[in-house]
Amino acid sequence: MLDRPGPRLSGRAQKLAAIGQSSAWETADLALRRAAAGDDVLLLSLGDPVCPPHPAIVAAATSALQNGRTHYTPLLGEHALREAIARVEGCATDNVVVLPGAQHAALAVFTLIAGEGDEVILSDPYYATYPGVVAAAGAQPIKVPARADLSIDIEAIAAAISPNTRAIFLNSPANPSGTALSPADYARLRDLAEAHDVWIVVDEVYASFRYDGQDIRAWKHGPAGRTIVLNSLSKSHAMTGFRCGWALVPPTLVPALGDWSAAALFGVSQFVQDAAVVALSLPAAELADYHNGFKARAHHVVQRVNAIQGLRAALPAGGMFVMADCTGVNPDDIALARTLLETTGVALVPGSGFGAGGHGHLRISLTPDIETLDRAFDRISGFVAR
Repeated sequence: MLDRPGPRLSGRAQKLAAIGQSSAWETADLALRRAAAGDDVLLLSLGDPVCPPHPAIVAAATSALQNGRTHYTPLLGEHALREAIARVEGCATDNVVVLPGAQHAALAVFTLIAGEGDEVILSDPYYATYPGVVAAAGAQPIKVPARADLSIDIEAIAAAISPNTRAIFLNSPANPSGTALSPADYARLRDLAEAHDVWIVVDEVYASFRYDGQDIRAWKHGPAGRTIVLNSLSKSHAMTGFRCGWALVPPTLVPALGDWSAAALFGVSQFVQDAAVVALSLPAAELADYHNGFKARAHHVVQRVNAIQGLRAALPAGGMFVMADCTGVNPDDIALARTLLETTGVALVPGSGFGAGGHGHLRISLTPDIETLDRAFDRISGFVAR
């Protein structure tokens, strides 16, 4: 039988292929393969917390499984979880839609608010999956350069708005830059959203990690009726594998997300949602050591970076990463990340994997412990000295 090509793929699949896999993951994937093979590799490349979830979360998931909580759930999420999310987010229960992670929530939202011929504005550098999410919805990502300090340039975004703009998609605190939106930024975004009839979509998965003493949330500060918030428990509660997130949306979008849930997944698992309710009910003191550990490591990493000639970094406003300017060592961040992995066994992510705005930077994860970070920086310091 002849091996004939099957029917053609859709135009949307071709758009995704054109965007391609971000180079952000190439070095990280190689590092994981080397570590799995037993090589001495120090992984400063991934935003996956190394510690387990709180014991109460694990106990809740185990209990739910043992008690038969393994069936279909309401399309918008279990009421108890929607209530718990509304309580911590400061919104109405009816504004909450539970979805399997913020990544899926982003895909669901953009599929419903943007399509062929539409444009979605991103601040560059951006999280590596954002262009793919926009393209999967059929829309065109418009990449707007951030400021020199990698913070979001609202006036540059304003200048990029066209009649085809449907949404502005931002991340605060941002991955990879660690910068965050201010009340003044939100005031300007409100004006833009109302003047141009566009959505403001903000990914807040790192909102629990702030190092500047601020806590500025989009649902409170964004334009009413035009703001969508994406969030999850992956980072805030070290629950990446649970795949439990949500979208906060105006009432007009809730039925459409229910239709999406019916078409795409038919609800998030009961036992996962039960564990999520417990996670959101934990007192802040129970998670303080976990969150404060990231703050301490952020300060430590910035100090170690700035002690190496040719590298520079500033304390991020929040998040799980530090962006180090590496132009004083090698402006080709992709080549430098690859060389560091090959010669020192330290895995970092090249900033260029997050857009042109990340060029000349290396993203450093704050998930390893201080001892591992110090071992990594001792190796990097020796490499640069040589």
